[in-house]
Amino acid sequence: MILTFIILTYNHGHCLGKCVQSIQDTVDCAPFEIRVVNNARHENLGEFQNRFSDIRVTTNPRNVGFACASNQAAREATGDTLVFLNPDTVVHAGAMAALARHLKTHPDIGLVAPKVLNPDGSIQASCRRFPRLWTGLFNRRSLLSRGFPGNRFTRDYLMQDFDHNETRDVDWVSGCCMMMSRQLFLELGGFDEHYFLFSEDVDLCQIIWKSGRRVVYHPEAVITHDIGSSNRRLPAMVIVKRHRGMIHYWNKHMRPNPIAGGLIGLLIGLRCLAQLILNGWK
Repeated sequence: MILTFIILTYNHGHCLGKCVQSIQDTVDCAPFEIRVVNNARHENLGEFQNRFSDIRVTTNPRNVGFACASNQAAREATGDTLVFLNPDTVVHAGAMAALARHLKTHPDIGLVAPKVLNPDGSIQASCRRFPRLWTGLFNRRSLLSRGFPGNRFTRDYLMQDFDHNETRDVDWVSGCCMMMSRQLFLELGGFDEHYFLFSEDVDLCQIIWKSGRRVVYHPEAVITHDIGSSNRRLPAMVIVKRHRGMIHYWNKHMRPNPIAGGLIGLLIGLRCLAQLILNGWK
């Protein structure tokens, strides 16, 4: 087994070095390479490249989004096993060995992911149930989830009621850290490039389940993910493209009839508008 770590960065130069250093310090289970794709051509990663001169860094002429850039790196990878890793993560000792061992010994697994911790050591909701119509009201950052964090809809969607020290099948996992076979990834078509940012991880897990393989949460492997403040202001373009991705997901996987599809599109559009207004106040 040879691992290829794929790290997409967009203005994350401040934490990229810590992430890469954690890989180099902890991964001894297999040969590996690290491929960084920089979607922010205006960000100079010269200092990072001087520090990690053996790492392949590709800078795109424009921001092509997470899915497209990840596919780009996967096609060029030399490893037979891919690890998609966010630049704001830190890999703990033994994490990649645990994921690789579990993937290798269970051939029916399509994708395996670790336990994810917040910087304060608390559990991050990294595995969830597939979205339903009301998920937008009860996701991790929704107003209802913040105001009423114990409600059963939020607990169910975020899978908060199971023992996070237990290995188990899950609907989907956060794209902050995922391991799978390169051959399978390419056979399934990689990430759907209709998604610019967000929802591509949910979509990939749907496709894996539909192919007859499993998506597994494996807590013997641990990483820390500094997901950042929810109050961070996002570019309006990202918010709009995120909601376009939601509509694409519903049309692709839920196949609603025209009336239901129109209603879902309207609700997602209203959610987008509300987030644009809220984002403007930040």
